Amino acid sequence: MFVVYEDCLSTTPKCIAAAERCAVVCGTSGDKERERCAMLARDCADVGRLVEILMLRGSAYAPDVCALHAVTCDAFADYCAKWPNDSCCKEAMNAARACAAACRTCSTRGAA
Repeated sequence: MFVVYEDCLSTTPKCIAAAERCAVVCGTSGDKERERCAMLARDCADVGRLVEILMLRGSAYAPDVCALHAVTCDAFADYCAKWPNDSCCKEAMNAARACAAACRTCSTRGAA
């Protein structure tokens, strides 16, 4: 069962950590656009925590939440792409894109 979620379980903690670091930097920037980035970062991290728990317990809801996490990761990564020269946004964007790809895969395989 956990093999289905292996990639997602490996990328999710990295995504959560990068999102939290980005939320701190962007959330304290004083810039409204960056504050929006921080909000998306927190959403992505929170959904990531939920999906991680559901995957580990083998919940029947894990595939649906994996799909939601892919959506939140994509939205967050797209917003981070506005600051390609900012190291925290670049790191978060890359982590979120990798996590979105893994979560999309497990959302389809986990449902089977």
